[in-house]
Order: sequence, then C-alpha cells, then structure tokens
Amino acid sequence: MITAIGTPLGIYFAGMGGTGLNLPLNSLIYACAAGVVFFIWLPTRPTVVITTPFIYFLIGGVVLNIPLLYADQEVRESALWRALALLAGVGFYFSWLQLNLPFQQRRGVLYAVVLLVGIQALIALLQIFAPALSWVPIRGGRVFGSFLQPNVLGSFIATGLASLLMLFLMPGYVWRRYERLRTALLAFGLLIFSALLVWIQSRAAWLGAGAVVILFFCLFGCHSPRRSMAAGTLAVAGALLGLGVMLWAAGDEGQTLRYISHDGSTVARLSMLHDTLAMIAEKPLLGWGYGGFEYHFQHFRIAQIPPTVVTEIARHPHNEILLWWVEGGIVALIGMGIMLAGGVRLLVQAIRHDRKAQALGERSAGEGTALCLVLIPILVHSQLEYPFSLSAIHWLLFLLLLATVERLSCGAQHRRALPGPSGVIFSNILRLLAVFGAVVMLATFQGGRILTQAERSGMKEMEAVDAMSPLTALAHRERRVFDQQTHALLVYNHTQDEILLKKYVSWAQGYLKRRIDNNVYASLIIILRHHGDIQSAENYRQDAELIFPEDPRFVDPKNNIL
Repeated sequence: MITAIGTPLGIYFAGMGGTGLNLPLNSLIYACAAGVVFFIWLPTRPTVVITTPFIYFLIGGVVLNIPLLYADQEVRESALWRALALLAGVGFYFSWLQLNLPFQQRRGVLYAVVLLVGIQALIALLQIFAPALSWVPIRGGRVFGSFLQPNVLGSFIATGLASLLMLFLMPGYVWRRYERLRTALLAFGLLIFSALLVWIQSRAAWLGAGAVVILFFCLFGCHSPRRSMAAGTLAVAGALLGLGVMLWAAGDEGQTLRYISHDGSTVARLSMLHDTLAMIAEKPLLGWGYGGFEYHFQHFRIAQIPPTVVTEIARHPHNEILLWWVEGGIVALIGMGIMLAGGVRLLVQAIRHDRKAQALGERSAGEGTALCLVLIPILVHSQLEYPFSLSAIHWLLFLLLLATVERLSCGAQHRRALPGPSGVIFSNILRLLAVFGAVVMLATFQGGRILTQAERSGMKEMEAVDAMSPLTALAHRERRVFDQQTHALLVYNHTQDEILLKKYVSWAQGYLKRRIDNNVYASLIIILRHHGDIQSAENYRQDAELIFPEDPRFVDPKNNIL
C-alpha cells in the first residue's frame, strides 16, 4: 500500500513552486492515500482499534483547530486547509491502525520505503552526474530529486538510510535463502545513501542521519556486533566517498557538487527564531491568528526599533511547533503538548513491548523501538524546516510508520467491537469520505495544472483559468484570483479601462493584508499614484522599502540622487 501512495514520486509534473497543494505531487499523493483508506475500510470491520496514544492525538488535533474559530477572516481560508490536512492525517493514522500486519508485511513496509527512497536516490544521482538522462530537470545549483527542495530530499534519503540500518542490523530480518544477496544490496544502499547525504548538503538531514546512526549502534550494536561494525564502516565509507568526489569536483564552477556555505542561513534562522519568540511573548494567549504568520512576521520585524533588516520573506518559522504556537497562542500550545504526550506514551509502550518480546525470544524483538528511530530524520526536519507543508509523502510516511509502531505494541484490550448496523454505517461513512477526498485532490491536481500552464504562458492564455469549475478552483482560489488580477493589468495596457485598475487596487489591498509580494506592492503603488492617492502610495512604499530593501522600485525618490 505504501508503494501505491508514493507512486507519483517517480513522475515529473511541471510546477511553479510553492507549498501544500500548489505542488502537483502533493495532491496526487493525497489522492492515492485516500484510495488506500478506502480499501482499508472496504470490508466492514466488526472491531475497531482505539488506543490510548491515538486518543491523545485525536484530542490534540481537535484542540489545535479551536483557534480557527477566532482567526481573521482574511486568512482563515488558508489556515483551514492546514487544519483539514491535520484532521485528514488523524483519519489516515486511525485507518492504518486497523491493519494488523504480520511480521512479513511489516518487513515489506520497510522494503517499500527503501524502494521509494531508492527512486529518489536514482533521480538525484542522474541530476548530479547525468542531467541529460534525468526525467526531472534540475534548477539552480543544488540537487533536489522530485521534491524541488534539497532539504526535503535530504530528510527523505536519511529516512531511507535509517530503514536500511534497521533491515541490516535486526536479526529477525535475516533471510534463510538469498541472505548474501540481500546483505550485498543493503550494503550498497548504505554506501550510496551516505554519499548522497554529503552531496545534498542538508544540515537537517545530516543531523537526523547522525542521530539515527548513533542510536542504532547504541541500542542494537551489542546484539549484532559484526553487522554493526560493517554498517558503521559502510556509512563512514559512503560519507568519505561523497566528500572525496566533492573535493575532486571543487574546481568546476558549474558543478552541482560545489560546496554551499550555510553561514548566511544560520544567521537568518537564529534571527527568525529570536523574532518568532518575541512575537509569542507579545501575544501569548490568543496568538497572532491562524494563517497570518507571513503578514504579521514581516510587519513585526519592520515595526521594531530599529527595524530588523529583512533578508528573506518568511512564510513559516521553520519549526512546526513554533508555527502553531505563534499563530494559535496558548490553545495551540496545549494541543501540541497533548500530541507530544501521546508520542511519549507511544514510545514508552513500544519499549515495554520490545522488552517482553525479547524475553520471549520473539522474532520481532526490538522492532517497535527501531521503527521509532526511523522516524527521527523527519521529526528533526520538522523542527528545523517545514517538510510537512512541502511534501505530502513525508507527512503520510511519518503517520504510517507511527501507526505501525502503535499497532505492533498495543495489546488486545484496545480493540472495541461494533454492533452490526453501527459497523456498516461507520465503514460506509469513512469510505465515502475517502472517495470525496480523492475526488477533491484529483480536481485540485487538475486545477493546479491549468494554472501552471497559464502562468508559464505569462498570463496570456487565461481561457481555461476562467472556465475552471468550482471544484477544480476550490483549493486554488487565491492563486486563481491572483493570476486573473495579473492578467487584468495586461488587458489594461491595451484597453486603458480604469475599472480594471480600481478592481486591482481593491484586491491588492486585501491581498497584502495576508501575503507579502514585491510585484503586487510595486503595481499597487503605481496605480495609487496614477489615481492621485499619493499618501496611500507613500505608505505602501515605505513598508515595501523596509520589507524589500534590495528592490530599487521602492527606494525613496528623495534619496535617489539620479
């Protein structure tokens, strides 16, 4: 099933970047996940598994959505999609929790993870060494696989490395036949994945992978000392291979393997952390409102005395916990605390189960703890970046592995039988929700393709955009209106229709209350000056000058000696 969810990863779809459902792969992966949920509930289940950690996750998810009730109207729509993704994730987790996978199928899940990561590794290797053969074109100077973002690829490769370590070190995974072939393939994977992590140059991936390697050796090294030594040697050899190739290619300026300095990024992240915590301190109870971080963060910075020098437009604090906290205040923090408590409860439950399994000599001894270690690269990444907004497969893979750990370690007392009619109704409701979710995501994918085609044409081919159905435009409403307003400016250049400008001003003033865009600022300022509203134009120019200090369009004319 996991391979079905990740199938779109091997396909390239042209996109215009962004996050969430603006990325075509995400909507397709969510559609596949909805299909998996449908098949899980296709047979009517007489019993339903409801565990204590899941109750924590469910309550935490509900609490996290409470701040939506008092979010600003201007940004509530974008926040709503994030809240729906959270609740859909809880539903996916609950559905996967119903599967009582035997040992062989749980092992198959790990091999499926390695397969999906292997596909990304192949794409990355082609992007580095044979870009002409890669079906996913590379942009800029860094490799990113299908994810369009190097750090996301890095944490995905690190997750694959963790899965390989688990398959390599756990005694229960040894095959009676073809063990030498299996070991050789796993060893090759450890070598290549380790080298790739060096070439991708993602510090979040390095940190996650390093933590996984150390913890695996500390917890499982005594059980398989020879294999642990071999795995450690392969990981180090892969890292040295990656470093050696980078040094060899250092003289080529156009090479994707050139060293990337992270000094500027480190300073920017520390500054962002400082300002985000300052925002939390200023509004600790209600927060700044769901969906409003992009607007409030930039304006908080320029309102300081002296104003913070803006080096990037931040749409996320690069930490999932901080995002919910700064926007939702104490209520969101409580919700996150409940979910974290559920995670701790699950970890303790997995450790206890592994101790009992080890005492009984079961084949699966240590499996729950090892699966928790596999989650570390994504978990670390979520506290240093925002992988769940950029990659649906990260979000779903995290939930799937977490649910696998919980089902493995929970006892029979957690199963609840449903009466006949209730079981049928419950299963039918979840199947209908899954079908509805799949239809919405496929329509979202189609809508994104239409908008991408229009944007790549320079907003000249807008017929399909104007003809989009309400369903295909549902998740792209803001993006669609943005494209239509940009097209209206092009039409004005030919028609001189002042009504188009008045509509643009009304839209842009509302848009800039929730988004930060230098081109919208520039167009709005020109139009306001054209209409004689000099004071409003100057107010917007002053804000834009502080937010975009390097943009010459917003320089104060009084200071322009030219």
